[in-house]
Amino acid sequence: MRLHLKITLWIVVIFLGVGGTSIYALLLFQRAAGLAQFETMARTLTETILHSLTTTMVNNNPTEMRQIIRHIERAPMIERVAIYAPDSRVWASSNPDEIGTLQPSTLLAQVIATGTPRTEERPEDSELVVFTPIPNREECRGCHTAGPRILGATVVSLDTAHVESHLRGSARLLTGLVGFTFLLALGTLSVLLGRFVLDPLSDIVATVKEISRGNYGARSSVQTSDELGMLAAAFNDMSGRIERYTRAQRARIEDLTRRLSTLTIFSRTLIEAPDLRAGLAEAAAVFMEIVGADACAIYGVDGGQATLLAGAGATSLLEATGARIVVRAAETGRALCYPVGPAEVCCEVVPPGAGLAVPVRTREQTFGGIIVARERPVAFEEADLTLFTTAAGHLATALENRRLFEELRDKERLRGELLARLIRAHEEERFRIARELHDEVSQSLTSLMMSLNAVEHEGATDPARLQRALGTIRTVAESTLEEVRKIVFALRPTLLDDLGLVPAVRHYARTLLEAQGIEVRFAAAGFGTGRLPSAVETTVFRVAQEAITNVARHAHARTVAISLTLEGGAVRLQVADDGVGFEAAALRASPDRRRLGIAGMEERVTLLGGRLEIASAPGRGTVVAMTVPVPAEAAA
Repeated sequence: MRLHLKITLWIVVIFLGVGGTSIYALLLFQRAAGLAQFETMARTLTETILHSLTTTMVNNNPTEMRQIIRHIERAPMIERVAIYAPDSRVWASSNPDEIGTLQPSTLLAQVIATGTPRTEERPEDSELVVFTPIPNREECRGCHTAGPRILGATVVSLDTAHVESHLRGSARLLTGLVGFTFLLALGTLSVLLGRFVLDPLSDIVATVKEISRGNYGARSSVQTSDELGMLAAAFNDMSGRIERYTRAQRARIEDLTRRLSTLTIFSRTLIEAPDLRAGLAEAAAVFMEIVGADACAIYGVDGGQATLLAGAGATSLLEATGARIVVRAAETGRALCYPVGPAEVCCEVVPPGAGLAVPVRTREQTFGGIIVARERPVAFEEADLTLFTTAAGHLATALENRRLFEELRDKERLRGELLARLIRAHEEERFRIARELHDEVSQSLTSLMMSLNAVEHEGATDPARLQRALGTIRTVAESTLEEVRKIVFALRPTLLDDLGLVPAVRHYARTLLEAQGIEVRFAAAGFGTGRLPSAVETTVFRVAQEAITNVARHAHARTVAISLTLEGGAVRLQVADDGVGFEAAALRASPDRRRLGIAGMEERVTLLGGRLEIASAPGRGTVVAMTVPVPAEAAA
C-alpha cells in the first residue's frame, strides 16, 4: 500500500475518532443545556399557573379551577396539570377521572416535606414533570389552619418531544457541517501532502531504485530548501560519492584484472620458457609496471649470497644496496622497505629514492627475492605491498613448477636410461652366465665325458687305472658342482629365500670378508619376524653385495661396519669401512663408476624410489648408505 493512501487512511481514522467523540460530547452538552432551560421555563410556567389558580383556590371554586386548567392545557407543550393535596390525593385536574384518587409519589412526598420544587424527566413518555409546592399563605387561612407549611403541590407535565426533535436536527446539522469541513480539510491536506511531502519522497525513492539497478548517475530533484530539500541534496551528494567511488573501484578492478591476467600469462610463459633468465627479465618488467617503479631486480639467494638473475628499468638504483636488502628479506621471510612504507624499514642508512623488497619463496624453499625502486622518495603503499607479495608468490610458484617440471623431465630421462641399462644388464648377465657355463661347466663336463670314455675302454682290463680314473671323475664332478653352486648363488642366494634379508647379508659379509682377515661388525634392528617385499629384499641384498664385494676387492680395510635398519617405513643400509677411500665426486664422473658397480646400485635404488649416498675421501674410508621406502602394509 502506498504511503499516500496510508497517511490518508490514518487521517480519516483519527478524524472520525476525534470528530465523532467531539460531536457526541457537544450533543450531550447541548441536550443538557436545553433540558435545563426547559426545566427553568417549566418552573416559571408552574409558578405562573399556581399564581393564576391562587384566587380560585381561595374562593374554593372547583368549576372555575377546572376551566382554568383546561385553558392552560391548550397551550402547546403542556400535557397535564393537576393539584395534589398533602395526602397525595388529586384535588384538581384537567382529567375529571383523577379527581379524588390517590396517586402517591416519592417525588411528591419530597416536595411536600421540603417545600422545594422538584423536576423529573420521563424519557419513556417524552415528558418533563415539575412539582411545585403550594405554601400556606395568609389568604389561605380562611380554609386552612396555620399549622401545615405546605398545603399541597401543583404538577405540570411538559412535552419534551419537540426538544428531542430540536436536538436531532441540531445533531444532523452539526454532523453535516463537520463532515463537509472534514472532507474539505482532507482533500486540501491530501493535495498539500502529495505536493510538498510525498512527491519529493517519491522522487527520492525512484532515484534510489535507479541506483540499485546500477545507474549511479541518477539524481533527485531539489525543489525546496526545507528538510525534504536538504534530504534530496544530501542524497544527491551521497550518490555522487558512490558514483565516484564505484568508478574508482571499477577502474581499480580492471587494473588488477589486467595485472593478474598478465601475471597468469607470465607464469605460464615462465614455465614454458626455454631460457629462464629471459623469462625472469620479462617478469621483472611486469613487476616494475605493476607497482609503478623505476627499476626492478630479481636475485637468487644461496648461502647468504645474492646473485642477480634479471633486472628491468634503471637497475643502477639498486646496485649499491639491492643485493643486501634482498638477502635480508630472503633470510627473514619478511617484506622490507625504505625510507618508509607498509613494511619493515630495512636500512639504517637510507638509500636515495624509495624501495620495496619481498622474498620469493614457497613453503618449503626460498629462491631469492625481488626488489623494486623509485628514483623519487615516494613511498610504496599497502596496496603495492599486497600486489607485490602476490606477484612474488606467483613467481615462486612458477619457479617451483619449473623446478618440478625439470626434475620430472630429468626423472623421465633417467627412467629411460635405467630401462636401457636394465635391458643391457640382462643381456650382460645372460652373456656372463653363458660364458661361465661354457668356460667352467662345459669344460668340466667335457673332461668328465672324456674320462668316462677312457674308463669305458680301459677300465675293464686294468682295475688300478679304473680306480684312478674314477677318482679323477669324482674330482671333476665335485668341481663342476661347486661351479654350478657359485653360478646359482650369484643369480640368487638361497639364504635370501630361505632365511630372509638379514641372515643373507650377514652370511655373505662374513663368508667373503672374514676369509680375507677383515673384521665384520654387523647390526640389524626393526625387522622382527616378518618379511619385506621380494623386490625390496633383492635390491637391498644386491646393493649390500656390491658394497661388500668392493670392500673385499678395493678397500684394503681392516674393519667393516654393516647396519640394517627398518624404521619409519624405510629400510636403511650402511656399509662403512676404514680402508683407503677415494675421491667420491671425481669417481662419479669417471668410467670406474660403472666398474665399481655404483651405477648399478643407483639404478636399483632409483627404481624403488630410494636414495643412495656414497661418502669417501682418500685415507678416510668409505661409507655407502642406502634408503629404500617400504610399502605401509609391509612395514606394519
